[in-house]
Amino acid sequence: MKRFYPYFGYLAQVKGTFLAGVLSGILFAIISGYGMPALVEKVFPLIFGSPRVEEVRQVLGEAKGSQEEGDKLMEAAFPKSIEKFERTNKTRLWVEEHVGKEHAWMATLVIACALIPIVALLRGIAGFMNTYLVTAAGLHVLREIQQSVFDKLQRLPLSFFTQRRTGELISRVISDSNMLQGVVTTISNDLIKQPFTLIGALTYLGIQSYKNKESFFLLICLLSIPVAALPVRLLGKRLMRKAAAMQREAGDNSAVLAETLGATREIRAFNLEQMMGKRFLDGIGRWTKFHLKVIKYRYMSPPAIEMISAAVVAAALGYAATRGFSLEQFLPLVMALYMSYDPLKKLGEIHNRMKQGEASLDRLETILNADEGATDPPNPVQIDKVSGAVRFEKVSFAYGDTPALHEISLDVPAGQVVALVGRSGAGKTTFASLLPRFYDPSEGSIHLDGVDLRELRLKDLRDHITIVPQEAVLFAASIFENIRLGRRNATEEEVKEAARQAHAHEFIMQQPQGYDTQVGERGAQLSGGQKQRISIARAFLKNAPVLILDEATSALDSEAESFIQQELADLTKGRTTFIIAHRFSTIRIADRILVFEQGRIVGDGTFQELEAKHEMFRALLEMQRH
Repeated sequence: MKRFYPYFGYLAQVKGTFLAGVLSGILFAIISGYGMPALVEKVFPLIFGSPRVEEVRQVLGEAKGSQEEGDKLMEAAFPKSIEKFERTNKTRLWVEEHVGKEHAWMATLVIACALIPIVALLRGIAGFMNTYLVTAAGLHVLREIQQSVFDKLQRLPLSFFTQRRTGELISRVISDSNMLQGVVTTISNDLIKQPFTLIGALTYLGIQSYKNKESFFLLICLLSIPVAALPVRLLGKRLMRKAAAMQREAGDNSAVLAETLGATREIRAFNLEQMMGKRFLDGIGRWTKFHLKVIKYRYMSPPAIEMISAAVVAAALGYAATRGFSLEQFLPLVMALYMSYDPLKKLGEIHNRMKQGEASLDRLETILNADEGATDPPNPVQIDKVSGAVRFEKVSFAYGDTPALHEISLDVPAGQVVALVGRSGAGKTTFASLLPRFYDPSEGSIHLDGVDLRELRLKDLRDHITIVPQEAVLFAASIFENIRLGRRNATEEEVKEAARQAHAHEFIMQQPQGYDTQVGERGAQLSGGQKQRISIARAFLKNAPVLILDEATSALDSEAESFIQQELADLTKGRTTFIIAHRFSTIRIADRILVFEQGRIVGDGTFQELEAKHEMFRALLEMQRH
């Protein structure tokens, strides 16, 4: 239970709505626990009880010779019936006085019958308001939980995502958040409402036991409640294990679906439709199996409690019969007794929901409690104007236990264009990823204009850095909106000028709706080269002092690449630029080239210097020529 306490805080933001729902639930509980048995006790005699008592009295009086002897026999055999008759008779006399004797019985019947739907209406309204208002509060909780998880995902380091599949994370944000929201609102509501139902029923039984000592046996019957709690605890442990397995399978299935939708061309190219279909079908089969287990353990406890309560009611019925209880005496008592067990059944369901919720909470807290890696400092340093000077001081970095960079020390003056070359896995991309603090060094420090990057706010730091990735990423929006992501307050003319600089304006104007053309998910409506040009236009628009080009022209054909080389040269002027290069055609604009090998810089110089003196660089260059 304690694990859920932090999430109850989300209800504080909608406390008015939630409290109104809870109060409606308490009203519903009181009407159910106390009002319904009282209704049976007070109203049914008005409809059925009095005429029958009077008839029995007359028959007994005639059999014994006098009405007085009949009354004595009635009082000995049916004391409670006589008492209820007297109360009913008072009601009838009041009705006779106000509506006339000839209409008294009918008026009494109408009033008594009308009370039943009135009480039911009040109970129904209270139940509806409870459900509606608590659900409204619950939807707010769901939104806040999902927003918290989403925000946390935005702050987690890239290494977190390399270890997990996208579909599984989506499942946690959607499915597990839904489960946690249901637990929080159900617990908060029912832990208040159900005890009031139980208290109402026990209050009625207590009052009746005080009035009639024979009814005290029914209170003794309630000692069976602890016995009814046993199956709840036993089934709850199994439920949690199966729920955890079910949620894992749901995440795996979401991952398979995401992979399939994200690689439709490759699946068709390699005829993988049947294989992926079988993977998905097998996953659904396992999920179904675990889901049925969850259903079994979740819904086994209510029938067990029903059976125990039915056995207790049967014992109470036998006892009442031996003590001479009439049906009208016994009926409200047994209803109150049954109402005592109904909250227990609901509380058992809460226990099961909590166990199922704990399984989802485990999966969500993997995200919520994950180390965020790079975070904002408590007292960030402000840089009014960034020139772009970068310094690495004995920087080392490792992915877990795998070293990636080893004691790199380097000074890059402001405005210098630096190319990073080397074999795949040599550390080029890791080196560049440390600049925007996608990762923090394991050892050493990195400075921008003399300030340690860890002393800057992440937003401020990244505002000063532009990245053009190897694989351009576009969002499901218009071309205009995708370019303006570089600077969201840019004017229309500034966006178009950035597109011209990236040689993107012409193909954009050929689109059906020009700059308003929707690019589709991940830019599916555009070619690879077109997406890359839009990405480069975004970089022109941002106009940051530090630029990272991660093989920015890799998706362009030779003609398009030759067109954009001069534009890239213009883009790098006055900016500190790092070019991650696999195609050496892009590094001739560099002032300086760093050669990486196994996480170390093994060469540093101009193109001509390295070509003349560096054996490894010459080998890489020769591979490019062939």
